[in-house]
Amino acid sequence: MGCPRVCPPKEVVMSILARSSRCLSAAGLAALCAVGLPAHATGAAEVHYAQPERFTDAGFGSVERERTQARLTAEIERLASRLPDGQRLSVTFTDVDLAGEIDHFSPHGLRVMGLLPDAPRLSLRFELTQGGEVVARGEEQLRDLSYLVRRSGLDHRAALPYESRLLTEWFEQRFAAAR
Repeated sequence: MGCPRVCPPKEVVMSILARSSRCLSAAGLAALCAVGLPAHATGAAEVHYAQPERFTDAGFGSVERERTQARLTAEIERLASRLPDGQRLSVTFTDVDLAGEIDHFSPHGLRVMGLLPDAPRLSLRFELTQGGEVVARGEEQLRDLSYLVRRSGLDHRAALPYESRLLTEWFEQRFAAAR
């Protein structure tokens, strides 16, 4: 299992390129493009976000929303890497409601965990293809109402541990049985 890539925003990369284009070597440009530009389609996964600005709770503000999207994308890519050769998973998130709520009174927007209304919820559409043929397609509403009391499958090192567990369990139930 590899480390998820954390990419700087596209504007930052473009700003660096604009300021240093006359002294940037071809090798440097290639390296910057290889690790710096955010990619939502790599390997066996393709991830989209339908109107992310309207998501219930993907973080406070556009920076947090983009960070959440990058983390969810990395999680889908990690899971899709387990698919058999030739299969491709396309996921479109239609809503995201992260575990807990943002405490707007704390100086750093601390996320506080609570009861039922704070349970993680991910709404998505998916399509699994093999050789261009659709193998499986559907819509899912993933939610874990017992997220605070269940410890199994929870990776506290993950950036979004509860959402990561939701996606892992969904992937294993939906696709692992078909392998």
